[in-house]
Amino acid sequence: MDSYVLQQVVGQKEAVRSIKQHQNNLIAKWQRLFRSGRQLTSIELIHLPYWCFSYEYRSKQMKDPIRGRVAVETYRHHTAILPESAQYRPTTNEASLLAPCGGPVPEVARDEIYWEAFSREKKRKDIAVDILETAVLYVPYWIGYLQGDTIDIVAVDAANGKIDLGIKDSLLEAIMATSK
Repeated sequence: MDSYVLQQVVGQKEAVRSIKQHQNNLIAKWQRLFRSGRQLTSIELIHLPYWCFSYEYRSKQMKDPIRGRVAVETYRHHTAILPESAQYRPTTNEASLLAPCGGPVPEVARDEIYWEAFSREKKRKDIAVDILETAVLYVPYWIGYLQGDTIDIVAVDAANGKIDLGIKDSLLEAIMATSK
């Protein structure tokens, strides 16, 4: 099976800036009233594995099929429709690649595509989704380690620079699986 790495766009300095902005937002300031402040003590780049499915979506209302890619995170099955502009490169022996969990789950990908299409289509039975090929896609994340009374992590998507709070459990599970 082919494997690729999604192009990293955000550098370490930008990731640190995003984490500091996140710590200074209103909710985080309010939480500090009840907990001691947490300081960024370390940051590292890791690559979380996703199953990447190339698909073709057809509907009776469309002349030509739509082709695209959808990614399904291998631990908790978070999904994302990938933009056509996304840049990939073949993997090399990089130390920051975390191991995938389980096998490909095309039904999760198909459901994501189906519901994305359903928001535009009125008749669900007219939608057909075909999975064309499967690969492993490694998505880069900057992981900031915060220390206060406890240790916590904040993930910054290195492809777009945004804080991704929803991926935290998957990252922790992947890191723990790799350390075994």
